[in-house]
Amino acid sequence: MKVLKERLSATLHQKWFIIGLILLLPVILGLLAAAVDFGCYRGKIYPGVYLQEIPLGRLSLVAAEDRLNSGLFSLEQITLTGAELEPRTLPLSKLGIGYDRNKTMDALRRAGTGCSGYSGRLSRLFGGAPLHLNGELIVQSSRLEQALEQLAGELERAPQEPALIVRGPNVFIEEGREGRFLKKEQLRRELPEAILRGQQELPLPLGTRAPQQSAAELASLGVEQVMVSFSTTVSPTLPGRTNNIRLGAAAINGCLIAPGEIFSFGAIIGETTREKGYQEAPVIVGGELRPGLGGGLCQVSSTLYNAALLANLEIVERHNHSLVVNYLPVGRDATISIGWADLKFRNSREHHLLIGAELNEGLLTFRFFGPPMEERVEITSSDIVRIAPPVRYETDPSLPPGETELVRSGAPGYTVKTWRVLYREEKEISRELLSHDHYNPTAAIYRTGPSPSSSKLGPAAEKLWLLSTARAARRP
Repeated sequence: MKVLKERLSATLHQKWFIIGLILLLPVILGLLAAAVDFGCYRGKIYPGVYLQEIPLGRLSLVAAEDRLNSGLFSLEQITLTGAELEPRTLPLSKLGIGYDRNKTMDALRRAGTGCSGYSGRLSRLFGGAPLHLNGELIVQSSRLEQALEQLAGELERAPQEPALIVRGPNVFIEEGREGRFLKKEQLRRELPEAILRGQQELPLPLGTRAPQQSAAELASLGVEQVMVSFSTTVSPTLPGRTNNIRLGAAAINGCLIAPGEIFSFGAIIGETTREKGYQEAPVIVGGELRPGLGGGLCQVSSTLYNAALLANLEIVERHNHSLVVNYLPVGRDATISIGWADLKFRNSREHHLLIGAELNEGLLTFRFFGPPMEERVEITSSDIVRIAPPVRYETDPSLPPGETELVRSGAPGYTVKTWRVLYREEKEISRELLSHDHYNPTAAIYRTGPSPSSSKLGPAAEKLWLLSTARAARRP
């Protein structure tokens, strides 16, 4: 019995000893961690700690900050790259992004030295799992937005539509090109992440926009053949006028007109300014020829008008000159005055039309491209009435009495009807009155010497002198 009691007492003592050890173990481990922390890692970072993949374990906070200063914190710029683009290096200060060194070091100090308590120290000392930390950034949103807006504007490229290129009687198709734009929101997210990782380069997130039309769609329009053409001769004596005609033709060359669409000469040409390259040349103002910017464009509109007539298009607006022009028959011209008189015609055919225009070796030519016409067009005139030019005399005291001198030759005026006649298989199918035009005559001007004084000549002699002067002036 005594032995049994002794054994039971020993067992109880052993159990309480084990329980005591279990209860004291955390304290012992804590004291051990504190001893290790104090002895080995006081002011240092525990093993396995990384900041943006930079190993900082076993370093003092001072040494860790020095390592970051020479690496991560030294990043002052980032290079943005992209296909077909020159690399763009931007200072982080311009982007409004930078490291918050104080907050970064505080986060490192808290997590890297076990300041979360002994359990944190034990986890870092004996757990063995690495600890990956991220740095802290300062982002100035307004400055970043401004930089992104500027960058987006520099990188923006609108899609280039495929184009029909007209060179003389030939038509070519120029391939289009995709547009380009910056994915701002994606870059806004990726920039801070790249800077946190210490990246020195970042691919630009770019998007593309396709042209609205394809080259195949243009080819399907069937505007590669010359349908009709019309030409007028351009005099080389006035370089400014020739320059204006060349500019006007170039502006219209390549215009594509959809079925039912109205072409406006004034809308295509716009204001004639020196900035566009237009020069002064004679224009008709108030029945007189005077210098004006864009002189000669009326020959462009008149030549185009005749080509539109031959293409059997509906004429919406057309005005004749007040005077006869020397490059077309009467009734066939079309004057323009931006904002007042225009040349407009409708594509009344069932297919697209392409306009070609060129000035080559003194010949201004307009062409309409499209499928072959089934009808043939002739332009004819009727009821032509000639209006004789008046004669005007101006007394010039510097001339001797009785002497007459021609200042300006006169030119007749006309009235005329112009018709468009359609033929199919050489049979007339329609006759359309296009216009009934009136052109003013231009007066002939003579200078004459003063008449003899009535005190030296009798009334009959003076009357005879005036009659002889008038007859002499009318001689060709």
